[in-house]
Amino acid sequence: MRSRLHRSPLPVSSLHWTLAALALATSACGADGPGPSEPRDTGVHPRLLARPEHREILRSRVEREPYASIFATLKRRAERAYAEDPDPDSWDHLANGDNASTAQANALLAWAFDDRAAADKAREFLRRLEADWDTNTVLDINIRMAKTLMGYTNAWDLLSATPWFPAAESIEAERKITEITGQLFARYVEHDLYRDLLLRPAQNNHPIRTADAIAYAALAFPGHPAAGTWWSWSISELDYLWGENGQYVQPDGGVSEGPYYSGFAWGPTAALFIALDNALEGPLSFARDCRTRSDEDPWTGHGCVDGEQATFEPPLRGGLFTKAVDWSLTLRLPWGNRPPLDDGVFTPFNGSSLLTSFGGSGAHRWDWEQNRESPRSMEFGIDLIAHHLVYVDDAVAAEEPPLLTRFFPDAGNAVFRSDWGEEARWLLLVAEHGAARKAIHDHVDGTSFSLAAYGEYLLIDPGYYKPDALDNAKTSQSPSHNVILIDGRSAPDKGLFNNFGDADAWIRNTHDGDAVEYAEAHQDYQDTHVERSVAFVDGRYFVVGDRLATTHPAARAHAWRLHGYAGLTSGGTFELLVDGARWERTRAGVEARVQSTAPGLEVVEPPYTPLTAPHVHEFEQDRKAADHAVIDATIQAEAPGFLAVLLPYKVGADAGPDAPLEATPLEAAPGVVAWQIEGDGWTDVAVLRSQGAPGEVTLPGGQVLETDAELVVLRIDGERPFALMARGTQVLVDGAPRVTAPDATGVAVEE
Repeated sequence: MRSRLHRSPLPVSSLHWTLAALALATSACGADGPGPSEPRDTGVHPRLLARPEHREILRSRVEREPYASIFATLKRRAERAYAEDPDPDSWDHLANGDNASTAQANALLAWAFDDRAAADKAREFLRRLEADWDTNTVLDINIRMAKTLMGYTNAWDLLSATPWFPAAESIEAERKITEITGQLFARYVEHDLYRDLLLRPAQNNHPIRTADAIAYAALAFPGHPAAGTWWSWSISELDYLWGENGQYVQPDGGVSEGPYYSGFAWGPTAALFIALDNALEGPLSFARDCRTRSDEDPWTGHGCVDGEQATFEPPLRGGLFTKAVDWSLTLRLPWGNRPPLDDGVFTPFNGSSLLTSFGGSGAHRWDWEQNRESPRSMEFGIDLIAHHLVYVDDAVAAEEPPLLTRFFPDAGNAVFRSDWGEEARWLLLVAEHGAARKAIHDHVDGTSFSLAAYGEYLLIDPGYYKPDALDNAKTSQSPSHNVILIDGRSAPDKGLFNNFGDADAWIRNTHDGDAVEYAEAHQDYQDTHVERSVAFVDGRYFVVGDRLATTHPAARAHAWRLHGYAGLTSGGTFELLVDGARWERTRAGVEARVQSTAPGLEVVEPPYTPLTAPHVHEFEQDRKAADHAVIDATIQAEAPGFLAVLLPYKVGADAGPDAPLEATPLEAAPGVVAWQIEGDGWTDVAVLRSQGAPGEVTLPGGQVLETDAELVVLRIDGERPFALMARGTQVLVDGAPRVTAPDATGVAVEE
């Protein structure tokens, strides 16, 4: 056995372009290898989505999988008719984005497969593109322009490599694309109102997707008078947010606005970085443009100096850009979609399999292929169908990721996972601090958790219900999450823009073991320090122990809140129990049982109003809101402790390892609560003690457990014995030590 101890519109200026060119000319002298580079017209086509040498690669692979299926998807895309603007007086991003995607598909067929009819269709779409972009009426159209600008620019680039694209048509297509880009830049970057409303406060997918779209045009059309300004602003943003010290990603890869919006930002950035890799060599030269920097916390001290010469190495083969993919992959639900953490819904990750051509592992391909609802997704956030045809490397075999349970203390996530199968038991514990929680799309969810098992999402994060576009999501405040509420709230509510609400929380005292895994979430709110422990036992069930310490001088209403995905209008069945509840869906269910170290605990359902917090959620891909059952384990006390067991089971399994588990409360002295948990050939015990409470618990078989620890979880019968304690120095059973520690400051495990 191993013992471990853990502690814990304005006229466009070309100034930036001129400065960048000067920097390139001087910095390249005497350098080893490629010097800093800038967009330039080499006369070579294609040079963005693909290079000339990719043509024969494409032609040789389309009859084998996975390329045959991708190719079929591309051809279906190419068959679409031109989509008219629904309102002839308003430029529509949806219709134009779809048309750009169709044009791109046809242009690829024309170039790679000598398809004259496809070339003619792509040309027709470019001819019909209207440049009256300023007639659009969508406030946040800036984040919806990558599909249009990248798609049409790729169509232009690919057609330029065919004999069927007359020079006059090429010039006219360039004029339209750059005219639209100029209007986009003028409104969102140069116009104070739009810039300060949608780019500066966010530092998220808004500036990223805006920069991706504008940089693509600057890269393709470097001779445009404004291209240098477009380039420097865009690369300034991408360097600041995705670069070596990127402010969008935490050092361990977590993205502050959650997996949904990080995926939305990642896809078009991948398309741009691939184009940069194809068109240029070495780091990118640019002059810093600071007009969208924020001086608000957490971005104070950004140090940006307008016009300062700088270089940026797109992190396509490493760095925070690829770390963000690994973080997202770790968070994935067992059947493939990302969880609805923060503002988000179930969604696949689009583009990670492209990394197999840039040093990425087979886990990225596996993640792309192994998705129950959206296998081989290629369109979330941006159309990457053609990219998948070019850059998925089938020489890199799909393989499961090497790690199961992982801890991201910078991001504030602890992810527990039994295996990489669709029926895995999975739990996400959230405890974000600093920049990791200070994001417009973040929720007040410190110490919350969500759980999936046996193919179902069971204990939930409520996702992204936002009926009012001018307000926060109704699911963003603490009552919509699995937290301890004190007088109805946990951490402060969030407001608009940079009024982030919430409070710093921390992942601490982690342990990744064989029979037991463990992490703590710490947070202060309502004059109370909350320490939430999660133990994942033998890949089968979870223990949640909550220890509170307060400076408040009187008893208050505490509610241990839990949201489950069943009941009311969400389908499945819900049953309220004396000491918990049971939620069940088609494949699986979960029984949650809870006790408190303070007397008088009562489990109730909070008052229900349809489509209102806390019961409302929106996380399914169809974006339909519904209501689910919620429970509160309520008590009036100063600082009560809570000990819960979360027991998932497989529907239809009446015996064996996946059948329902049996949890029995044990008699204990005041200030102490305990559970006995029984499964297929094993018996475990979990104990929670208030400070100063008696340290002895008599077990059902007559054994006596003695401890000075606050939390104990151990196996008393069965294979794979283990013992875990938090904030203690020993656990004895009938006088024999099961686990010891030199001090009581952390967590100790013997297994």
